Amino acid sequence: MKIAVVTDSGTGLSKQEAQDKGIHYLPLQIILRDKMFLDGEDITVDELYELLKNGEMPTTSMPPMGRIEALFEQLKDEGYDAVIAIPLTSGISSTGSVMQAAAQRHELELHVIECFTTCHIQCYLAEHAIQMVRNGVALEEIVSRLQDAIEHSDTLIIPDDLQHLKRGGRLTPLAAALGGLLKIKPILKMNQESQGKIDVFDKVRTMSKAMVKGVSTFQEKNLDDSYQLVVLHSGSQETGLKMKEIMEEAYPNNDVYFGLIGAVISAHTGLGCIGIQYIKKINVN
Repeated sequence: MKIAVVTDSGTGLSKQEAQDKGIHYLPLQIILRDKMFLDGEDITVDELYELLKNGEMPTTSMPPMGRIEALFEQLKDEGYDAVIAIPLTSGISSTGSVMQAAAQRHELELHVIECFTTCHIQCYLAEHAIQMVRNGVALEEIVSRLQDAIEHSDTLIIPDDLQHLKRGGRLTPLAAALGGLLKIKPILKMNQESQGKIDVFDKVRTMSKAMVKGVSTFQEKNLDDSYQLVVLHSGSQETGLKMKEIMEEAYPNNDVYFGLIGAVISAHTGLGCIGIQYIKKINVN
């Protein structure tokens, strides 16, 4: 059976990076002043950070429907029998449902993996899916292993700029204004419990307390070294490295991935955001 793995730019991968890994790629859209950019193709995360530094407030959208249709037509023409799709969570994007319709039109067996999050966990799932395909793991077993890992994962987000969340309807204008005055830091969750939507997990008074609270919340899960830990930041290297240090002190035996929050997600969280994630490691053999 010939199996394709498809994901989108919520992973933080560029088109070239995905292609180098053998993963089929769909770019989410970033819209600024009526101009559309394809994430990971004609705008980079660093360019998006510069726009945010200049006070721009971009919006985002799912991949162009024409690109989704063209990809599934290509997969059919290339002789693929089945597709494992790992899109940005359906809690904030309809990409998965549009993929379903395209797969039906082209008579392709499609397995949409609901990751309930995005960023590195989404990337981790896509990378390990393609490794399992290459290693000859059966389709049903690949899907089962991915879903089991998702059952043992979580994402917490600590934004610094409440204005982006206010604009996105995540906070009322009054709450955003008071949060700015009182320096309240909301800790947000994005997981299976929230059905992939961004929801408030807790509120603290400072970024330092928020970071400690995030790690202590993970510690309550009794994670061992079979879990991949993740620290991400949006244009705040110093704060991100501090978060990584806290995570490594709490988990000296675990791998801690350190990287950037992708362009599309940063457009919603703003600069200075910290994200932490964990996921159960996947056996690819």
